[in-house]
Amino acid sequence: MKAATIFSEYVKSDNYRLFVVVNYISYLGFLTHLAFIPLFFWIGYESLAYFNVLSILAWFLAYVFNQYGRHIYAVALISLEIFAHAILATYILGWDSGFHYYLIPFVLFVFVNHKQSIAVQSAQSIIVFVVYIGLLVNASHDAYEPVLSASVINGLQVMNIALSFFAIGLLGYALRTSSMRAEWEMEQLAIKDSLTGLYNRRKMYEMIALEEARMQRNGKASVLVIADIDWFKTINDEYGHDCGDEVLIAISKLMQTTLRQQDILSRWGGEEFMLLLPETNNDGAMKVIEVLRATIAAHNFEYCGHHLSVTMTFGMQVFDNTQPVEDIIKQADNSLYKGKEKGRNCVISAFELNLKGS
Repeated sequence: MKAATIFSEYVKSDNYRLFVVVNYISYLGFLTHLAFIPLFFWIGYESLAYFNVLSILAWFLAYVFNQYGRHIYAVALISLEIFAHAILATYILGWDSGFHYYLIPFVLFVFVNHKQSIAVQSAQSIIVFVVYIGLLVNASHDAYEPVLSASVINGLQVMNIALSFFAIGLLGYALRTSSMRAEWEMEQLAIKDSLTGLYNRRKMYEMIALEEARMQRNGKASVLVIADIDWFKTINDEYGHDCGDEVLIAISKLMQTTLRQQDILSRWGGEEFMLLLPETNNDGAMKVIEVLRATIAAHNFEYCGHHLSVTMTFGMQVFDNTQPVEDIIKQADNSLYKGKEKGRNCVISAFELNLKGS
């Protein structure tokens, strides 16, 4: 996961699965062929040892290509190396050495590349099958007599079976990891605002419903707050919508760091935010929101060399299960507009307004 974060500017989200798979398999390929070099020198096949130097270079280049988003080049290099190495080693050392086994996990690797059509992937699988049968026919008959001892051949076969199983397991793990990441991202898209990363309106309603259930159990009230950025249209008109987006992002982060850990924050729409303060009475909420208001008013917002003074107006209402949620939201919203009429940059409580009215 770490590499994906480091190279996120090169790796597109729709290529994440391919990126992860190539990343993991590159580690295995590089280390395996690095180990093959002394092995082939030891058994007396210098040509295969030198070939594995080229194999290491191919796997390293594939890894680099993958990091920089050149996944097709990476896949092509890996495919070429696996094919060439499996064919060459099997022809030189014989079928019983087991180097043909690397073509089996390669079939799974073929289907990882979602950029290719099923027809192309099926054709590649057929080619792998034909090559595999060709090796079986040409490197396993009785006349084929490799010079290595039976114990060495058996050792190579066990090693290659183990590596092939490990490769299949690694591919499965990489696919599982990338799938879990994709599912998590889809879940985040469903519950969070794409610009600010805060909960969206749909998720906030879910959190309010959970809070209602909690209040029914323990009877402790909460407070709903609706906040609005003052003169936001002026910011967009004078500095552009990009500036407006930056202000929204900055205020979202500022609110997250200023609010208490238990408080819930969402982007309600446009420049409006909704806050849910669990197990908090009107006085407690007033203190929390007043600190938030003052923090935002004192903050120096910068955009393209411009220093902006941004304020927010807050309307709130106590939420204690005595009224429907929609009524509470409406009362908090009305309080917000009272604050706008009062001159903005203030906190207005519908609870206190009701007390004064009574």
